[in-house]
Amino acid sequence: MLLVCGLTVLALLDSISLAQDRSSQEPEAPGHNQGHDESRSPDAPSIDFPSVPSVFEAPEKSDPEKDVERAGILFNQGKYDDAIALAGVIDASLGEFSSEEKWQLLIIAAQMHKGDYPAALKAVDAGLEKFPYSIRIRFAGQEVCRFNNLPDRAIQMYKRIGELATNDRWRYRSAANRIVLGKCVLQAGTDAKEVLDVFLYPIRKRYPNEPEVYRAIGELALEKHDYQLAVENFKKVLVLAPGDTNAMGQMPIAYKPSDSEAATAAVESALEINPYHGPSSLLVADRMISSEQYELAGEMLDDLLEINPHNFQAWSYKAVIAHLQNQPAKEGEFRSKALSQWQSNPEVDHIIGRELSEKYRFTEGEKYQRRALVYDSGYLPAKMQLAHDLLRLGQELEGWKLADEVFDEDQYSVVAHNLVTLREEISTFKTFEHDGFVVRMDAEEAKIYGPRVLDLLSRAKASLVKKYEAQLEAPIFVEIFPRQQDFAIRTFGLPGGSGFLGVCFGRVITMNSPAAQGQGLTSWESVLWHEFCHVVTLQKTKNRMPRWLSEGISVYEENLADPAWGDSINLKYREMILGDDLTPVSKLSGAFLQPKSGLHLQFAYYESSLVVEHLVEQYGLPALIDVLEELGRGTPINDALRRHCAPVEVIDKQFAAFAAKRAGTLAPKGNWEQPEGDLKLSSLKPSELADWNAEHPDNLVGLIAEGVAWAEQDQWAKAIPRLEAARKLSPLTKSVYLGLARAYEKTEQPEKEYQTLEEFAKIEADNVELFTKLLQRSASRGQWESTKKYARKLLALNPLLTAPHRYLSLAAEKTSDDEALIESLSVLALM
Repeated sequence: MLLVCGLTVLALLDSISLAQDRSSQEPEAPGHNQGHDESRSPDAPSIDFPSVPSVFEAPEKSDPEKDVERAGILFNQGKYDDAIALAGVIDASLGEFSSEEKWQLLIIAAQMHKGDYPAALKAVDAGLEKFPYSIRIRFAGQEVCRFNNLPDRAIQMYKRIGELATNDRWRYRSAANRIVLGKCVLQAGTDAKEVLDVFLYPIRKRYPNEPEVYRAIGELALEKHDYQLAVENFKKVLVLAPGDTNAMGQMPIAYKPSDSEAATAAVESALEINPYHGPSSLLVADRMISSEQYELAGEMLDDLLEINPHNFQAWSYKAVIAHLQNQPAKEGEFRSKALSQWQSNPEVDHIIGRELSEKYRFTEGEKYQRRALVYDSGYLPAKMQLAHDLLRLGQELEGWKLADEVFDEDQYSVVAHNLVTLREEISTFKTFEHDGFVVRMDAEEAKIYGPRVLDLLSRAKASLVKKYEAQLEAPIFVEIFPRQQDFAIRTFGLPGGSGFLGVCFGRVITMNSPAAQGQGLTSWESVLWHEFCHVVTLQKTKNRMPRWLSEGISVYEENLADPAWGDSINLKYREMILGDDLTPVSKLSGAFLQPKSGLHLQFAYYESSLVVEHLVEQYGLPALIDVLEELGRGTPINDALRRHCAPVEVIDKQFAAFAAKRAGTLAPKGNWEQPEGDLKLSSLKPSELADWNAEHPDNLVGLIAEGVAWAEQDQWAKAIPRLEAARKLSPLTKSVYLGLARAYEKTEQPEKEYQTLEEFAKIEADNVELFTKLLQRSASRGQWESTKKYARKLLALNPLLTAPHRYLSLAAEKTSDDEALIESLSVLALM
């Protein structure tokens, strides 16, 4: 209580003092970087350091100001021994005249980065002997004591900061000291926004060129998942201190939800300066683990352990890899090593659990977060992650309760605030329970198509559970959100995720309703079928399956359920398969992580389904089921494939041939010649395209280009033969059909227009224009069974439209289909 009360009073006094207009300000701390161009773009920070020898040599004459800067550069480059040596020279040269603890803090930090915690403790003691009133050394000393397994002494240092700040506040007016006091108040449990408003923002206003205050704000914002604020402040650090690897290492975390390219660039820049930069190396290792490149990730972690053999984060990640490779003994060994220097460090189990949850091992992740909370019941990152894990496991009562607790303790937690707000929204949803499912939807939407949701789930369950010999843990929770933002918050904790239509965690499915999809609609029925297939395979494997296999089976089953739902070979996919974009099966999970474009991500789904199709065709469905059962026992994927199919190296070669053969099914009799040089067919006039096609007959790309070019000039009669020729060459090329149907409409050939649209409907499920036209044409022709069929196709895209319900009621009346009539009229009455 002493610390909180004392520092709160101090903060209020300081805020009043800072608000006053002073005619003079305190001098900047020694070593302050004032010479940088603040107009430099923070997006591409310059790396321009003075020359520093790779092996430290003590200068003949010591200039403390320059030596402090040189020592900081050495530290930033990861040359910790050299930095310690130079800082020692500074300290010795000044002797009793030392008045600034900056170099002593640098020695402590360097020893901590090396993992020499006893030496760091000696440095703390030496620093306090020389600077007995230093709160900065004491603040750093807390961590040093913890890693020397001296928790009581860490608490004493913390309390002493409060006593000093209360009794001698005049000593702590510098920016560096005020930043430390702000961190202490935050540590004491003060609301983070209050810390920003009372401590850090006033410091930033008074010291606008001090990078450390921007760093402190950025770190606080990052901890609270306020990524925009974090990015803004880390950018400012890099303007004031170009090449600062710590800021570079933290920016990728802030960039990750919104800008993967910027995140990658920041990591690469940090590692260029310091090849063994800890935070950046851990981010790369994390990405490798997500890509299932466990050996490479292990090598990078071993490099970090060469620098610091006690790096608890590196050991934690090694424990994650051991778990994923079904090596429980090594997992326990690595966890013990992570805890060896600080036996009650809650971050160790939090990291392991968080990483396992990112690999969909929510049950295991939950256990690790509970372990972390045993060490520190108030450790909010573990409590928040546990809330997420429980909500994804369907344990909602405890999950929501924990989210409430986090929000009560930390009003600035963006994730907790989002979840608490979302819970209020979900409480207004309509809940259905049927056949082992609990479905929650917007109450109005539930009245319109809730029964259709339950019917599809029951059909998917009847089809897929038996096929894959699965036993499901009931109930299965399905939540359908009318706002994309709510879906993202429920799924990821934060807004974003615009590329996702649905997500399955094993027992819980979250998805966007058609109302949340915007203009480009995808059949909600295909999405729900896809996600329920994940329920089957994830539960069968206990969530222990690589992403490519999980997605591949779901897309494969979409195609089997309705050929119009899934992807088929097309011009882009053919080019990617025969070019450089086909990913080997052994590396396929990585294709989902940082795709070059949306097309590349879609291709990763398509390629994964091709792999599953190949495995079933080559080895049989029973072999695939055996692989899933092996995964459920914890067997790594490559071992499971080797036991029941073939070694992954063999599968890589077989699949490459299988994919090439599939690429060859697109216009197999076509001419695939390309224009020479930089010539682009799309840039040619229709007459020029006609000449090119005459010289290159049966060229699919050329025929489509000419047909489109004639259509753009309203020369529909000339467009028809080219588009018809393209359709005959490649009946699965979807881009031909609507243009061809339009051409028949313009040339008053309604029968051929209708036939073209019907052919297109056999391979397409996501085109509102297509099914709207088919509804109108079939109704005008009195083809009522077709009208019902296309009305249902359109309802599978958007059941919130009135037109398909009206057409369905009309067709139902004409065919005496009482069930469909009651269904459609009931919905129309509601709408």
